[in-house]
Amino acid sequence: MDYKIIEVLLYEFNDRMEMLSKALTQGNCPTIEEYRYICGQLRGLEAACGIVKDLQQKQEENFYE
Repeated sequence: MDYKIIEVLLYEFNDRMEMLSKALTQGNCPTIEEYRYICGQLRGLEAACGIVKDLQQKQEENFYE
C-alpha cells in the first residue's frame, strides 16, 4: 500500500474534522438538525480514521514479516 495515500487521507480527514469541530464550538449550527448532521459527520470521519490506521498497521506488520 502506498503510505503517501494513507498520509493524505488522514490529513484530509483530520482537516475536515477540525473544520467541523470549529463550526460546533463557534455556534454555527442554527438548528438541531444541522448540529446532529455535523456530529454524524465527525463520528463518520473518526471511524474512517480508525479504519485507515488499522489497515496501515496491518500493512506494516505484513511488511516486516
